[in-house]
Amino acid sequence: MLLLYDKIGWFGSHTGYEQLTSFITNRCKCSVISPRRGPMARYLGSTYARMHGRMGRGAIDFSELEFRLGRQLGRHDRSHILYLEHHLNLLRSWPKAPPNLMGTIHLPAADWKPERLALLSRLSSAMVLYQKDISYFENHVGKGRVKFIHHGADTGFFKPDPAKLQMPPRILYSGVYLRNEPMLVQVIKRLAEKVSALRFDLLVPQHHRNSPALAPLLQHPAVTWHAGLNDEELRALYQRSYLMLLPMNNSGANTAVVEALASGLPIVTTDVGGIRDYGGGTVFPVIANNDEAGMIALVEKYVSEPAWHHETAKRCRQFAEATLAWPLVAEKHLRAYQELSA
Repeated sequence: MLLLYDKIGWFGSHTGYEQLTSFITNRCKCSVISPRRGPMARYLGSTYARMHGRMGRGAIDFSELEFRLGRQLGRHDRSHILYLEHHLNLLRSWPKAPPNLMGTIHLPAADWKPERLALLSRLSSAMVLYQKDISYFENHVGKGRVKFIHHGADTGFFKPDPAKLQMPPRILYSGVYLRNEPMLVQVIKRLAEKVSALRFDLLVPQHHRNSPALAPLLQHPAVTWHAGLNDEELRALYQRSYLMLLPMNNSGANTAVVEALASGLPIVTTDVGGIRDYGGGTVFPVIANNDEAGMIALVEKYVSEPAWHHETAKRCRQFAEATLAWPLVAEKHLRAYQELSA
């Protein structure tokens, strides 16, 4: 195997789809490529990009050059681009890429623009992290050429710790991408009025807190803001929380969701995108998007019925252990490699 992945800057060492590489390399012979640090990699990558008439992306372009050379010179049976959207330029080499080159699609169908779809259509083998848009992507990649595999979670690291659960209840919100922030603001405001003991932890980058949608919460007395946490601080935030509140406009796989599930943290979210592939509607109830009253009522139910909250928390953890643990997810990838390369 030849693997190309990107290290997402705000993810720690236990977070992100790139964790897959650790578990794949334990099961087969692999060469792993990711963007290198340092000025030389940035210079060579930018030079390589300009030679192909593109604006340079530094070390990212250099990793693509290494990947191309690895495919040409190495004895690899199969290759996998873990974050396909970051590396669509690699597909320019073929009218239709060989089937032993796979790419994982992360973005929902609604986020794909025509010029990027034109490049996606050159791919012959794809993996997706949720099922709802499989037929859409098959229209571009090929019938039967798109496999669904869950996004994994580090269930050995992210796990419940009842001793850390804080009361009165603390409710956690995390992230920026595809979130329904106006809904979040209204739900927090109304919940704080109705249940004065509730406290809300918002894990949001500092630069985004002044956005027009979130600004009404900046000085809210029930809200505590967080950013830049290390792995242990992030885990502690999950473990001390009573619920995860996550109104979404759309979703593929969601890092906050898989880590909350592994932590045994019930999730209050909207019924969009891939949420049902990660327990929505079966492991935990979901709410229609923009149904603020329904979301508030669900939070109140969790707060007023601790036994039901406890049972839902157990189901979340069991789902993560049975479905999302990286060793299980890695095995599914290995089977998909075999099937898609045929």
